[in-house]
Amino acid sequence: MSTKQLLAEIERGINALQKARALCLKSEAVAPKAKTTADKTAKVTKVPVKKAAKSGVSDVSRAKMAAAQQKRWARIRRAKKKAAKAALVVPAA
Repeated sequence: MSTKQLLAEIERGINALQKARALCLKSEAVAPKAKTTADKTAKVTKVPVKKAAKSGVSDVSRAKMAAAQQKRWARIRRAKKKAAKAALVVPAA
């Protein structure tokens, strides 16, 4: 296919698309959307939009609290292990 033939084919395609676009626009202008009776009779009620609950604690503070709680748990676990070891050790007589 030569360049002239290719350009002619593209031109025909463009013309066909422009005609189709014109027909679509024309049909929209002629037949506007008709409102249904349900749309006419329906009452519009505005529902207030709830705002997202804002946390009072920042991410940094939350991380500090988590680290402190982990330290408390570790201290409790160490105490339990120490008590368990003391219970297992039998004094030599």
